[in-house]
Amino acid sequence: MPRLSVIVLVALFAVASGRPTAGAAPAVDMHTVVYVNGPNADPIKHTLDLYRPRGRTNLPMLLYFHGGVWQRGDKDQYRNIGEAFARRGILTAIVNYRLTPAVRHPEHLRDAARAVAWSIRHAVEYGGRSDRVYLSGHSAGGHLVTLLLLDQRYLRAESVEPDSIAGVIPLSGVFDLTTGLDDTPDGGAPGYIHQPFGTDPAILADASPIRHVRPTAVPILVILAGDDYQAMQRQSREFVDAARRRGLSVTFETIPGRGHFALVQSIGQPDDRTTDLVTAFVSASR
Repeated sequence: MPRLSVIVLVALFAVASGRPTAGAAPAVDMHTVVYVNGPNADPIKHTLDLYRPRGRTNLPMLLYFHGGVWQRGDKDQYRNIGEAFARRGILTAIVNYRLTPAVRHPEHLRDAARAVAWSIRHAVEYGGRSDRVYLSGHSAGGHLVTLLLLDQRYLRAESVEPDSIAGVIPLSGVFDLTTGLDDTPDGGAPGYIHQPFGTDPAILADASPIRHVRPTAVPILVILAGDDYQAMQRQSREFVDAARRRGLSVTFETIPGRGHFALVQSIGQPDDRTTDLVTAFVSASR
């Protein structure tokens, strides 16, 4: 059963478009729930924070997976994201998952798939729609959500059909583990990639979303920080090109003046374009 830990009340003007309207503003309830049960469940990492516009139903649902090179990060660092999108009429889950060195690939993906499956099964209980679940993630989180869509093994292992996902939104995501992530001579591979994935070229290729591009009708919104590392900019552009060559529905947006981390730290701030783009993408009917 879901575990209620805390309720946060936030009163702000919001509608699905993100623009204020007249009348009382809805509050936002925040619940922490466990999405894996059993003896192997991690009481911290197998949890998600669910931000719900109070009194609303029939809502689209957005899952957000944090970055941190599969080794760092926690849902508590991203309350701005949960609150920002809930204020705009989106049921929003900020997801924890197990990290290296406690686990290595493919356990991060298996946890992400379990979180998606839990959210689809329980969306209606919290006012969401199980047929309008969107996946988003930053950096390593962008890698997770894109690979969940394109490599069908992980969601199908949790009895979820990948093409039932309403949309995927990688934010300065990682799409190719066979190349660098930063602009240093080694691309940061020894510290960022080899720790969670190892050095076997076959495994690195198999874990790369760009190697699994396949026909799908699920729309993808790729958002790139305009001031990101050159290596990360190249990753996004090459993935978008590969996806478009296969006929996928891909929208590509670059946010000027944002670095790799500022891209998500700025979500929810006034006039933040990333916030507006994600809100419009999730709020649109599929």
